[in-house]
Amino acid sequence: MARRVFLHCGTAKSGTTYLQDLWWRHRGALRERGLLLPGDALRDHFHAAALVKGMDVIVDDLDESDRDVWHRLVAETREWSDDVLISHEHFSDSSAEAAAAALADLASAADEVHLVVTVRDLGRVLPSAWQQRVKQGARQPYRRFLATVRRGDDEQKFWRYQDVPGILERWAAGLPADRVHLVVVPPSGAPRDELWLRTAAVLGVDVTGLDTEPRLPNDSLSIVEAELLRRINTVIPRERRSVALTRLTKGAFARDLLAGSAPKEPFVLPARHADWVRERSEQMVATLRAGSYDVVGDLADLLPAGARSGRTPDQADDGELLAVASTVVARMIEQAR
Repeated sequence: MARRVFLHCGTAKSGTTYLQDLWWRHRGALRERGLLLPGDALRDHFHAAALVKGMDVIVDDLDESDRDVWHRLVAETREWSDDVLISHEHFSDSSAEAAAAALADLASAADEVHLVVTVRDLGRVLPSAWQQRVKQGARQPYRRFLATVRRGDDEQKFWRYQDVPGILERWAAGLPADRVHLVVVPPSGAPRDELWLRTAAVLGVDVTGLDTEPRLPNDSLSIVEAELLRRINTVIPRERRSVALTRLTKGAFARDLLAGSAPKEPFVLPARHADWVRERSEQMVATLRAGSYDVVGDLADLLPAGARSGRTPDQADDGELLAVASTVVARMIEQAR
């Protein structure tokens, strides 16, 4: 039996790529220091989350051995005598029934089950979430995305990944409050490794001497680059969308060809949305304060900063888009040559 198992279930766009990159890069060192990441690679945790929540588009594509990965992770946990970490943001988008079943499995393999939720302020999450959806094939303009999220339309699924009180209602049920850890993403300008250090404190693992430079950059596209990709999505037939195409778009195309083809600009939340984002954030913080959870960082950092000046992707003009498209095509030709 493991001593403690930590399930890190998100939230999305809260530094999860950065943390997972470091955890898996230093997996051997962390194991020597008493923290096991079960499985062979991050994809095992992704597949496990897909199985737990019933993500059919992924599960249907798994081979027979991968369909048993959640049970393998639980078995590895049971065979380990120290602490265990399982991490993927897709766990957050699970039903209460699926979460309860997963927690019961973990409780059979460890003396203590802990939940870890990393949380970032909505003012920074919203632009990042729209861009992530565009990388995954979304066609919705930024302004319409914000309006949809404001209305709380279920089809966006935004709140399934970002409604922290709702996530806790599903995942923390039955867990003592001191075993539910909220790690607040530091505000802009904080040292880059502060989130890493905060999560290490929760996990109780010594990370002294471990490199914290990310290998897997997850930097934002510029507003013009993101808008160009959105327009490209509108001309790709929906029936041709696939998991493989999404991986290609997020990886080789967005990262290697599109990124850096236009000047960086602040990716802002329009001023007309500032009030409702602030109100929703204040409600969230009040609920979290009342929960008596273990909070690492300052919940006040979840209140968005004032509106920043800048453009939105909807304001990119055709000349700018053509310039970026020309750069991308030139890069493709050079790469092929």
